[in-house]
Amino acid sequence: DVLTHCKRELFHGVWRILLDDEFIHAYKNGIVIRCHDGVYRRIFPRIFTYSADYPEKVLLATICDKGNCPCPRCLMPKSQFNRIG
Repeated sequence: DVLTHCKRELFHGVWRILLDDEFIHAYKNGIVIRCHDGVYRRIFPRIFTYSADYPEKVLLATICDKGNCPCPRCLMPKSQFNRIG
């Protein structure tokens, strides 16, 4: 499905933009910024783990939920999973 592919590519493209060389350098070495109180401090940017419940994970992974065919690409029904492999 083209829409599923586009959603996945968009999601990964955003992470590629966020995790550029400048961010990785700041992540490892920190960046010095002037805080509101006038003091310069070295800040280390971090990305925290994204916590999601099952429906959100299904949305992010672009898979089907609670259907007969969990994979949107191959459309193999759950009843035939024992034949995979």
